[in-house]
Amino acid sequence: MNITQKELSHLVFLSEVVLTAKKKSLMEETLQCLLYIVKSVEEVELPDSVVDQIEGLIAMIESDLREENTRVQEIRSHLDWPQNRRKPLG
Repeated sequence: MNITQKELSHLVFLSEVVLTAKKKSLMEETLQCLLYIVKSVEEVELPDSVVDQIEGLIAMIESDLREENTRVQEIRSHLDWPQNRRKPLG
C-alpha cells in the first residue's frame, strides 16, 4: 500500500502540531507513525542542512540517553553499596 503525498503532508502537519503544542499525550502515537514510515524506507535523499539538523538531534538524543544510563548505573551502585558493606549479625 502506498501513502500519498497528501497523507504524508497531513502527518507532517499533525506531527508539528503535537510537537509545537507539546501534546505529550499524543507524542507516542506520533512517533509510532513516523517510525513506521522511516522503517519502510531504505534510503532518503535530503538537503545537507536537514542532514546537519538530524545529526545534531541524534547527537543530543544519544548524549541524553548515555547520561541517563550513567545516572541509573550510579544509583544502582549506591543502592547496592550498603548491602555489600553490611556485617552479619552474630
